This record gives sequence, structure tokens and C-alpha cells, in this order.
Amino acid sequence: MESIVIKNHEITSSIPNDFTFKDQVLTIPKNNQYQDTIKITLEDNNNEALTIVVSENTSIKIILEIASQDLLENTYKLNLIAKENSKVKYLLVSELGSKKALLEHYFTAERYASLNLIGGFVSNVLDAKMHVDLIGEGAEVNMRAIALSSDHHIQNIDVLIVHKAPNTYGNMTNIGIANENGKIILNGVEKIEKGMKNANAFQTLKGIITSDKAVVEVNPILLIDEYDVKAGHGATIGKIEEEQLYYIQSRGLTREQAEKLIINGFLKPIIDEIDDEPLRERFVSLVNSRI
Repeated sequence: MESIVIKNHEITSSIPNDFTFKDQVLTIPKNNQYQDTIKITLEDNNNEALTIVVSENTSIKIILEIASQDLLENTYKLNLIAKENSKVKYLLVSELGSKKALLEHYFTAERYASLNLIGGFVSNVLDAKMHVDLIGEGAEVNMRAIALSSDHHIQNIDVLIVHKAPNTYGNMTNIGIANENGKIILNGVEKIEKGMKNANAFQTLKGIITSDKAVVEVNPILLIDEYDVKAGHGATIGKIEEEQLYYIQSRGLTREQAEKLIINGFLKPIIDEIDDEPLRERFVSLVNSRI
């Protein structure tokens, strides 16, 4: 795995020979099939901006880690542009200790580009915006966002997918898990603009609460200005089913252990994608400390 560290708007590590970095834009060259994951770490920056450009006909997996224990206001403005016929698997891990953090992330998919996006949010107080524009015919995105809050943590996660070309595909699955006094608001919006025929838009939002004081709000919204499309959405909120807990407890686990096992099952899609062992261990430890 290749690792790139960015601190104070500068790369402080090595960079793959064929990559370029100028004016906060990291460009990944065209016509490449990268086998190794690229891990990018934004290290203790309060106000960071970064654009990643994946050039034409390139396939790559990227892990972007944003971690800071600075309690001051944090602001991140991030962009990822997937050029024509590129394929990008992208994992964002946000772990911010700030009492007021803003993370704005914009994704653009050009003609026949494919985005497989995963967001893992375990910050304290965070407003996160994940905005995807499908601007090229045949572009597609699969978005999965999972947020965990405990204590008095508050996380607002807005996921927006806009179909700006015909024959596009968008699917989002957003999950919020709140424990103790934690609060999570999940907004999932998918818009199909007029004339964008044969677009497909699907949403699944799920809220899980593990205490009587926890709060999860889920808001699925479809905005459709075209007739010749396929679309659907669904949302649920509730505690873990007692039958599931009973079954696992009957195998010798305590109720707390059973809850953790089930919740870790929801998080498995994220955990499995973290190639970096120290990051995976830290993420799992942080998650389990919140549940």
C-alpha cells in the first residue's frame, strides 16, 4: 500500500512517481490499473482543501483518513473527480475531536465513470456533506455512509446524489447508530433532473438506537423531474430486535456483547475495506468504545 501524508497543504511523505500534486490538486494519471491501495492522510489540519483527480481509464482504490484531536473548529473542503471510464473505490474515515467540524465533500462522475464510495463517521460534533454529481452518460455511484455517536456527540450527515445525465445509476445506503446521549441526523436526497431518461435512483436509510436517550433521525427524499426512470426508497428506525439478541445470548454472550456483535456486523463493509492495519484496529477500537 502506498501512503501519502498531507500536512499544512504540503505533502510530507513520498508520492508515487506518476502522480502530480500542485495547488492542492492530486492528479492520478490515465490508463492505469493500480493494484495497491493508495492511503491519503490529512494530518492535524484545521482548514484543509484537497482535490483528487482520477484520470481517464484508470482503476484505483483510495483510503482518505481525516483524524485530528484539535478541539478548535475544523473545516475540510474536499473534491474527487472521476474522469471518463474510470473506476474508483473510495473509503473516507473521519475521526475528529472538534466541538464544531464541517466536512464538505464533492464527487463528480463523468461519462461511464464508476464510484464505489464508503464513509465512516466517528467524530464528536460534525456536519458532513457528501454531494455526488453524475454528469456523464452511464455514470454510476454506490454510496454507503455509516455514522456512530455516543455520549453527547452530534453528527449531521447529508448525502446528495444528482443525476445530470441520462442512463445513470445511483444507490445510497446510510446507517446511523446512536448510543447513550448520542444524536445522528441522516438526510438522503437523490434528484433526477428533467430529461435524464433511464436514470435509476435508490435509497435505504436505517437508524439504530441502543439507549432510551439516543436519537436518530432519517430523512429519505426523492426529487424526480423525469418520467422514464426507476426510483425507490425506504427508511426504518428502531432498537435491535429482541429475537436477534435472544438468539445470540442463548449462545453464551451477554446482552452488551450481543449488541456489539450485531453492530459490528453492520460496520463490516467498512472494516473489510481498511487495508491499513493500524487504522483498522484504531477504527474498530473507537467504534466499540461508543457502543
